[in-house]
Amino acid sequence: MGGGRAPAVAAAGDRLFASATNGVPPGKGGITPLGARGGDRGRERGYRQMRQPLVRMTDVWKRFGRVTALAGAQLSVYAGEIHVILGENGAGKTSLMSVLAGLYRPDRGEIAIDGRPVQLRSPRDALNCGVAMVHQHFELIGNMTVWENVVLGHERTGWALRPARQREAVRRVAAEQGIEVDVDARVSELPVGLQQKVEILKMLYRRARILILDEPTTFLTPQETDSLFQTLKDLAGRGLAILLVTHKIRDAMNLGHRLTLMRAGRVVVSLPREEASEEELVRHLMGEGADGVSGTWEGRPGPDPRSLSGEVLLRLEGVSTPGARNRLALRDIDLALRAGEVHGIAGVAGSGQQQLADVLLGLLPVSAGRIELRGRDITRWPVARRLQDGIALIPEDRVRDGILPDMSLWETLVLGVHRQVFPGGRFRPGTGRALGDAAIAEYEVKAPHCDVPTAYLSGGNMQKVLVARTGLVRDRHPRPLVIAANPTRGLDIRTVERVHRHLADVAARGGGVLLISEDLDELAATCHRISVLYRGSLVATFDGPEYDRYRIGEAMLGRTAGDPAAVSAVREVGS
Repeated sequence: MGGGRAPAVAAAGDRLFASATNGVPPGKGGITPLGARGGDRGRERGYRQMRQPLVRMTDVWKRFGRVTALAGAQLSVYAGEIHVILGENGAGKTSLMSVLAGLYRPDRGEIAIDGRPVQLRSPRDALNCGVAMVHQHFELIGNMTVWENVVLGHERTGWALRPARQREAVRRVAAEQGIEVDVDARVSELPVGLQQKVEILKMLYRRARILILDEPTTFLTPQETDSLFQTLKDLAGRGLAILLVTHKIRDAMNLGHRLTLMRAGRVVVSLPREEASEEELVRHLMGEGADGVSGTWEGRPGPDPRSLSGEVLLRLEGVSTPGARNRLALRDIDLALRAGEVHGIAGVAGSGQQQLADVLLGLLPVSAGRIELRGRDITRWPVARRLQDGIALIPEDRVRDGILPDMSLWETLVLGVHRQVFPGGRFRPGTGRALGDAAIAEYEVKAPHCDVPTAYLSGGNMQKVLVARTGLVRDRHPRPLVIAANPTRGLDIRTVERVHRHLADVAARGGGVLLISEDLDELAATCHRISVLYRGSLVATFDGPEYDRYRIGEAMLGRTAGDPAAVSAVREVGS
């Protein structure tokens, strides 16, 4: 940023901050939204009565090469509201917010804050105008304290550091904004929910009054989600504008005052929460593709475990793995997955989910315990033998672990199952291409032909190919085991339903599915039972079809000592 322009932008930001709060920082008698004293309904009526939005984005365009991310998008946001931006993967919602946060420069369009046009060429420009963004992946330094993270890069003391004064300033802002966090705690020791609040505190310390959160509930337990939502409601009540980017319709309906839906880089509708329904939101999100799609999985009951047979397909008995400096060890895992079952694995990110998938596939050695598949001990089997015996994986990282980018679609499809597709080791390209063409048709893969390099596919279409690969295993083995690690992350509603139907079909044919997901709604809607990993240990197992998400959330945080049902479930999981 040019030296002559920086002071002017900063001064403009100070004027805008003062105009929005009447010169008083939020939390000290600042702006009160119209209708706020009458509760949410009055507040929402007040927004529509306001003449001038705090933020107005008009005819915003952004292209990346041949890809048009934003095509004339427009948005109005008012002080004191929680405004939810909904959209499928690739709809443009994060791109639009990145333009507002100064991360992207628009090719065309206008941004006005408090009615004044602004040029946001960098995040610093945006912050000087009161705009800040909390990203899905936090930008914190684990070995530093909360207050050190908050002031980092914004010390306000010139060249001299004054720790006592800075710590007190952070503590005061946290108290004023109602954010309960120990400012002296090391960030690495905080749960994910509190780390997210530290990110919010960072932006409030920098006097943000337009706060953008990108998919904020992705890694949170239900308890942490509730706490976050209450914090956001409190901040909106103090006059901040909150922009929440999400694909979760339940979050939008529970929290938003207004909902804006995007598709293909455009805003298709913006409406008050009380005028929205789940069915209408799905229709707007998908457009003509909404026919035959029942909506999201949120709130649906899961399958009944009482319908399962007694036959155990997969059994783990006391399985432990060696630890390493940067790798969590599994500790004494007992698990039984029955034939016909979709068994969920829940847990806060980094609780041992990757290690569990790796040990089942044979990528991670077992230091103690035993793994049985259909009654046979496979503990020491190599990866190739496990694949040949009907174990299939949908990896969490599709690009790193699922494909070879330069290989064609059909070659990626048969990767890992080639011994079953080409018995006797005779490689037949014609057979492979026929399977590729069939996968394109059955799974609606958007590709011109099966010889297209896999790297040319979108993320969602790559995922369809990986799901189709497990279909090859299902069709060639009477009782396969599919390990699916976050298989629907980043997918559109129609593709999510297809993946769920595919996994249910694997189970219905007598196989089994181990569904590893950080989305409790997904697990609760698709799984017969849900087990919880916490720091490498299996701490609880819950039976469907009706799940108590808060009990599961407590287990995800390691709080099972006072839950006799959860402790009992752990004892019974290996039976």
